[in-house]
Amino acid sequence: MIAANPRTYPALRDWIASVNPGSMRPQPGHAAPSAGPQPAGPYPQRPAGPYPQPRRRGSAWGLAAGGCLTALVLVVALFSCSGALLASDDPDPTGAGSDPSASRSPSAFQSSSPSAPAGPSRDPEVDEHMAIYESEREQYYELLAQVDGNPVASLVTRPELFEALEERAASADYPSAAASVARDARQYREDLQHVVAAAEDRRVNSSGTLSEDIVDSAGNGFIDIRWDAASACEDVDAPADQENWITLGCVLDEDVLTVHVLPDSEYFSERHLRMVLVHELAHVYQNADAARFEDGSSEYERLLDEGLFQGSFESMADCYSLAHHNEWTLELPEGGNGYEIGYGYVCDESEREAIRTWAADLNAPVP
Repeated sequence: MIAANPRTYPALRDWIASVNPGSMRPQPGHAAPSAGPQPAGPYPQRPAGPYPQPRRRGSAWGLAAGGCLTALVLVVALFSCSGALLASDDPDPTGAGSDPSASRSPSAFQSSSPSAPAGPSRDPEVDEHMAIYESEREQYYELLAQVDGNPVASLVTRPELFEALEERAASADYPSAAASVARDARQYREDLQHVVAAAEDRRVNSSGTLSEDIVDSAGNGFIDIRWDAASACEDVDAPADQENWITLGCVLDEDVLTVHVLPDSEYFSERHLRMVLVHELAHVYQNADAARFEDGSSEYERLLDEGLFQGSFESMADCYSLAHHNEWTLELPEGGNGYEIGYGYVCDESEREAIRTWAADLNAPVP
């Protein structure tokens, strides 16, 4: 059962096969739970006044910007056989050594040199499964190329999973292992194919609205939009000391690739709409930033830790919108009845330069 689970660590799978190849019969697998991003709340509009600090990350009127995408790591720590303790001869099998930056390295989006498949085997059944794997692998990398360079690529697909599959394929020299490799390759390809096809359908701006055009262009169709902020964003608590706040948009932790906004007609002006949408897109990019790193850290959190943007991911999203539109105010003079967009902090030029560097690293450069 452990060997059949697609999340089983490849080295453990190989060890099981070396100890008892007959145990590698396919068994029903059990999906491991995963931890999603931090809760996200709506984008605010409030009367002009002092900047209110949200009570907690993800509280109402504050969109949690993707926070740390965490991963649940299942560690199988100990195996014994007839009283013999089996241990690796390599004290550091990961090769990471003591370098603390090893776990923070961004995951490579596209494999630069996919590992070569195993050569012809003596078992026709193994060869048959490996032929399927090779075909699926070729199709997978063709699809992956369509996401290359997209600012949300790290949220769309996880190529390191396929790279691990290639390592398994190199030693899949018995039928059950080869069948598992072929099955997983097909699943990875089908999942990515579905995502790419959905993006192709979205990027045509079927609604004909300005809001969809902005979102489609930002992610080339890989970011979705819904005009349901009034209902989708209503469950996040608002700060107790604030009144007359209006929910304008949010990104929810259930799907960090979907922006929820009001219908275009509900905004005071085109500027109002654009500022809100780009603020929400900044939160999508913050999630994509966190997904780039294996340990769930992010560059945007490093900037906040340095004291930029008042240490607030919401103020950072405001700054992204301000820098993107070269604006220096969050007020709404055009019929805004004294309201201002966002969280009240207008970032300075040094913070805008940090935003530009951060965004360019994600392939979401600020004009």
